[in-house]
Amino acid sequence: MFDVVIPMRSGSEGIKDKNLVNFHGEKLANYTIKKLLKIKEINQIFILTDSSIYKKKLIKNKKINLEYIRPKNISGHNANINHVVYDFLIWSKNRFRLNKILFFHVTTPLISIKEIKKSILFIKKKKLTSLIHVSEMLEPPNECINKIGKNWNFLVGNYVTNRQNFKKYYFITGSMYYFTKKFFLKNKKAYTPKSYAYKVDQINFVDINTKFDLEIARRLKTMKLRN
Repeated sequence: MFDVVIPMRSGSEGIKDKNLVNFHGEKLANYTIKKLLKIKEINQIFILTDSSIYKKKLIKNKKINLEYIRPKNISGHNANINHVVYDFLIWSKNRFRLNKILFFHVTTPLISIKEIKKSILFIKKKKLTSLIHVSEMLEPPNECINKIGKNWNFLVGNYVTNRQNFKKYYFITGSMYYFTKKFFLKNKKAYTPKSYAYKVDQINFVDINTKFDLEIARRLKTMKLRN
């Protein structure tokens, strides 16, 4: 069985209370949580938040655990999410027997139940200790530059005129992470270069931080773009 941790920080700047905005008839947080509740391999879902208001707005279910209170010193906009997970794991030590942990951001709502189930099956089959979701980059870094104005440079090598010759690059979507408790406590982080990079649909690239991101996610949800 797997346990889930979901960080939710109040006081977002791009969109006020973005975790509670409407996303296809649901509060954004509940939209993701409802998917997770449909997966039988998931034991408990721990919400890591500093907001009592958020806790009241979330759907009620015996699998959802709201006991952890995220400290204010790791709840600001500059908070390192690894510090939050570490604090949670130390807090949970004498309370719960955690081992296999899935980490989700509710701001990446386009991940499908099918993709989560496939990821879990892959983790079990390969007996992995850490995995990250990645997808092929939308903007080839061969065409990306490091600044505006003059005297800029390409991020990767030189410009290639024939796009078919571009080397493929991938980015971490943030749609799901997996790690064992032992792996995290050893590395003090959710993933390292030794973590398995698991490819998912490109549609997972959206991470909602601005109104523009939110509108893209809403529109993509209605389109049949998955593999």
